[in-house]
Amino acid sequence: MLRHILGKPKEGGGRPRPDREISDSERQMMEKCGRAVSRLEELKINFLALDFDLTTIDVHTGGKWEGTTDELVSHIRPIFARLILDTHAAGIAIAIVTFSPQTRRITEVLERAFPEFGGSIPIRGRDRSWTYEGQGSKEGKQHHMASAAEELMGSRPGLRITKDSTLLIDDDANNVRIALHDHVRAVWLNPNRHHRVLDDIGRMS
Repeated sequence: MLRHILGKPKEGGGRPRPDREISDSERQMMEKCGRAVSRLEELKINFLALDFDLTTIDVHTGGKWEGTTDELVSHIRPIFARLILDTHAAGIAIAIVTFSPQTRRITEVLERAFPEFGGSIPIRGRDRSWTYEGQGSKEGKQHHMASAAEELMGSRPGLRITKDSTLLIDDDANNVRIALHDHVRAVWLNPNRHHRVLDDIGRMS
């Protein structure tokens, strides 16, 4: 579904190329996403933690989505579809950190939207499938990120994720505040002006 919108991957990997003519607005969005990912690389960020409801997607499911998986896939914000593709292509680890208990449905969405790698994206939600026994903060999304980081480092030899190499994007200002207080980079996504998140990433220091 997203391939038609964002293009097909290049042979041998790499960032997707369009298989149809794209509009000026799409091209601008692609360029902004590319610059945002370049900024992440410059800052040596190797772990991108994304909220799901009202951040990666443009609706709030309340953890009770009753529609189809394809319907939910259609709610992925185009900027996040592109950002996830470009982030993955750059070798930056990705996780979904959410308060939703519907982690299986979110996995299905990621597998459908990103068939080459979506199934390998860790998801931490309120499904009682994981625990965090570390000494770090358990406020907001902090323990979600810590647990996902442990899984990613366990599956990718040589990957070392720290607070300084992590970025959280979330529409909940409280989660962002908690992350910043805990010395984790975080960007607030305004659901009504979601495109600005790319500019905010570009201004990070």
